Amino acid sequence: MEKKRPKKRYVVLLSVLILLVVGRLLLPYFVTRYVNKVLAEIPGYWGKIDDVDISLYRGAYQIQGMKLYKVEGNDRIPFLDFPEIDLSVYWKALLKGKVAGEVAFVRPVVNFIGGGSEAGSQSGGDVDWTEPLKDLMPLQIDRLTATDGKLTFNDFSTRPRVDLAMTNVNLTATNLSNAQQRAETLPSDVRLTATSIGNGKLNVNMKANMLKPTPDFDLDLRFEDVNIPALNDFFKAYAKVDLERGNFNLYSELALREGVLKGYVKPVARDLKFIDWKDKDEFKNPANLLWEGLAGLVAEIFENQPRDQLATVIPVSGTLEKTEVDVWTTLANVLRNAFVQSLKLDTDGTITFADAIQAYRDRLSGKSGDKADKNERKAERKERREERKEQRQQRREERKREKEKKQEINT
Repeated sequence: MEKKRPKKRYVVLLSVLILLVVGRLLLPYFVTRYVNKVLAEIPGYWGKIDDVDISLYRGAYQIQGMKLYKVEGNDRIPFLDFPEIDLSVYWKALLKGKVAGEVAFVRPVVNFIGGGSEAGSQSGGDVDWTEPLKDLMPLQIDRLTATDGKLTFNDFSTRPRVDLAMTNVNLTATNLSNAQQRAETLPSDVRLTATSIGNGKLNVNMKANMLKPTPDFDLDLRFEDVNIPALNDFFKAYAKVDLERGNFNLYSELALREGVLKGYVKPVARDLKFIDWKDKDEFKNPANLLWEGLAGLVAEIFENQPRDQLATVIPVSGTLEKTEVDVWTTLANVLRNAFVQSLKLDTDGTITFADAIQAYRDRLSGKSGDKADKNERKAERKERREERKEQRQQRREERKREKEKKQEINT
């Protein structure tokens, strides 16, 4: 009796199933190689990952245990330490007809190192980090989040060593590719919260247009209730003072249009006390005691006495490349807070994106009063004068050559 051969469609289905299983088993290997290649191509850095997981049903993959070190930098403290990165199709955008991606960082750590030599520091400012992120996520990113992150700053060259940290860092950035198709100048929303050393609370809210090479934005920042003595290692290292008591707050509104900046920064310190006269250790270093006493005296003179508050508003303008600070207005605001009216513990609500638009227009028309703008226009005029001078010299030389040529012909 002749055996029945399996039907062709079953053979095909079985073959496809086997190929899918084999492909699924091999896919993490190829993705791991690709991720390592992307990390290896970041200039000045080297990195490694522990593993890659694939979630086909979600259209996603996860990078586990990524660490990135600076070449010739600190080999014990990575610049980036990301336990998990989830990169996936952003289904909410897909349901609205736009193919976009979502990136989620889980417990990310970024370690900055300052001071010492150039090679020993690490700030990440020498790399465009959007490029490797685009390589890892082939789709245009519409949503980016970071959960329970940490930012650290260390300076091993100082005594005492500076060790600062921001913990509980949570970032949510939505509609980055404008998948929602909002008809707004600033369609993206960014929110950042964190807790600093000294239990300060950071809250940042920003509207932005992330589709531009240099994103436009309108930012509101509040950094409140920092216990200043927790920062004493920082003050001892860089200012040679420490404080027995004090509370620090920082407020800012900044807007940017086509790289032109407008805004302010408002630092507010309250209840400052530099010296504890009951502490005998204060008298062991007379020079330091004198310096701290002088600092305390200056703070006492320029603080608002009823509120025990030292504060100012620092106007900021110019461009990202040439940011200008109005020193005289800053000093005037110190006096205003001390002797006229205390500055409030909040943002002033005086800066909007319209102010950045106007600053940009003023810059284009040459009406800007910023010192940086004046210096830039002066440099441009000087460059044009040099160009005209060079052109005149070239014309003189050409006429001279023509004259000499005519003389040769005549002779």
